[in-house]
Amino acid sequence: METNSYWIDTGPIKSFPALPSDLKADVLVIGAGVTGITAAYLLKKSGARVTLIERERVSSIDTGHTTAHLTYVTDDPLETLAKTVGRDHAQATWDAGACAIDEIERIVRDESIDCNFSRVPGFMHASIFGEGSKGDRAELKQEAQFAQELGFDAAFIEGVPHFGVPGARFANQAEFHPRKYLGRLVESIPGDGSDVFEQSAAEEFDSEKRRAKVNGHWISFDRVVMATNNPLVGLASITKATLFQTKLALYSSYALGARIPRGSLSIALFWDTADPYHYLRVNRQGAFDYAIFGGEDHKTGQVTDTEKCYAHLVTKLKKIAPHAEIDHRWSGQVI
Repeated sequence: METNSYWIDTGPIKSFPALPSDLKADVLVIGAGVTGITAAYLLKKSGARVTLIERERVSSIDTGHTTAHLTYVTDDPLETLAKTVGRDHAQATWDAGACAIDEIERIVRDESIDCNFSRVPGFMHASIFGEGSKGDRAELKQEAQFAQELGFDAAFIEGVPHFGVPGARFANQAEFHPRKYLGRLVESIPGDGSDVFEQSAAEEFDSEKRRAKVNGHWISFDRVVMATNNPLVGLASITKATLFQTKLALYSSYALGARIPRGSLSIALFWDTADPYHYLRVNRQGAFDYAIFGGEDHKTGQVTDTEKCYAHLVTKLKKIAPHAEIDHRWSGQVI
């Protein structure tokens, strides 16, 4: 069984050099995951000279270990979000997610990228493993109704496909192969004054001169985009950056990749209401379908026997898809 992520194994991306000398850019983008690559791509399209730097390999850390659900539905229920930040801001958050999916779809079409992009429904549903609450049905119905009120294509259903448990169906979610997508985008960035550098970590910032020290060299810039998963001590003060960092918690999440008989599960995104929750995506691959199933999240460092996390996932996946042939497993971190 492969212990690399499915995306890294099936989506090779060309290598880029390390920063060899000082240079000047209109915009410095730090972090070459989906956020950084997208930002650099769009900035170059707008006419800017962009330098994109990555401390390791392009799309190899967080983006390389994702489970690639393209959804505007947030982890916090929409109604909870509305109570926290207000109805308008909650709606804007989901709208932004929907616009992001639309933008990916547009880029895939305009650049003719073969990355298995497809629109699929998403289902938030009661746990089939007995880990949800007794109020799941009412809460799911309320979530679907509130989403409808804010203009989203959502509906409560008594039986989610295959699982038969109550759920909320959200239309127009999507799935894709993130590294096939990003590989094409990042290859289009170098040239005409723009560059991509790997093995090039930002070591130091000089806010007065607007420059960053990378591999012992200086990159001067007019603007900077921080696109890292973990915050950096950047143009903000060290104190502010440190205070922000102490409010964040890293969680480890685990995933399995498996071949399943064609048509045995619906082509869709699924996530349940357990805490921590489980998530599943299914896509078609010729003669078979491929399922990626994840969960068993915990605060990073709190669990030492990670084999148990994988074992629990295997047991649960076999309950969902008894004939699953597991060929990949991996873990990633989320904040």
